[in-house]
Amino acid sequence: MQQEDFASMMEQAYRSALEQADIITDNAKKIQLQALEELDAAREAHRLAEIAAEEKAEAYFEGRQIQFTEAACTKLLRDLARKHLESGKKAEEIALWLDVPLEFVVNIRQVMERVVNYYRNKSTRVQLEGNPTLRYVDQGRGGTIYFESSATTFDMWWEFAGGNALTIVEIPDTEHWVARTKLPLEKRKETLDFIGEQIIEDKIAGEGSFIVGENVITFYVGRQ
Repeated sequence: MQQEDFASMMEQAYRSALEQADIITDNAKKIQLQALEELDAAREAHRLAEIAAEEKAEAYFEGRQIQFTEAACTKLLRDLARKHLESGKKAEEIALWLDVPLEFVVNIRQVMERVVNYYRNKSTRVQLEGNPTLRYVDQGRGGTIYFESSATTFDMWWEFAGGNALTIVEIPDTEHWVARTKLPLEKRKETLDFIGEQIIEDKIAGEGSFIVGENVITFYVGRQ
């Protein structure tokens, strides 16, 4: 009788073990399916993130295309104009050869002269009313520059450039100058000259030059 009871107990334990094994197997399959679903979801999230990043990058460069194009063209024309000026060519001849406004070449010549005399006579620095200052917020390879004075406040983005151009700074064009800066258009040139000179003093220790364009100020390294 005891042997029969023992056999019955063993059979019941065996069946219970099989049931537990089936439960464990089913749970393992569920966990595996869940893991596969999570993996698929992660892959889809990664794919969507890549698409979003590409779209963001495209939108970023499209939004700055005008400024980047101008900076590249300015660099090429500036280098050509500077070489001709250094060789003694007249500004009128250079403007004709390069098909640029005479003012562009004259500005290059003034930049060359200003850089040479920059530290000899700081009284030549542009002086503006309202005690203006520049405040910088850096974010990796770019950032924002805030022009602040008692008269107005406005911001401009900046980015590192390539070649011997150090950075470009976005500026309001003539059409949007008044709306963005709350300054009269006739103050544009002197305000942008002040910004350029102040950036050179603050960030390049005076060892640089700049060219003011319609959409950007392009900064160059060294006394060029």
